[in-house]
Amino acid sequence: MQQHAFDHLSDEKLSRMHSCIRRIGETEDNTEMADAETELLSLCSEANLYIDTTTTQSLHQWYAAMSCFGMMAATQPVAMIEEAE
Repeated sequence: MQQHAFDHLSDEKLSRMHSCIRRIGETEDNTEMADAETELLSLCSEANLYIDTTTTQSLHQWYAAMSCFGMMAATQPVAMIEEAE
């Protein structure tokens, strides 16, 4: 799964994603970094996981990453994987 999962987002949201990534890499202020991470995770949750390049492994990785931040329900990966297969 690559950037194609975000092709459906508006240019404004894609710009905000890139801005968040830049802010995370450049800031030393923990509050600003936390704000940028929160905004980035919110935008990442809008990914379209049902694209041609999505694999079962990438769905598992996506679920694990988002779950670490409390962004997904515990039952969601089963449905996602079944639809992808």
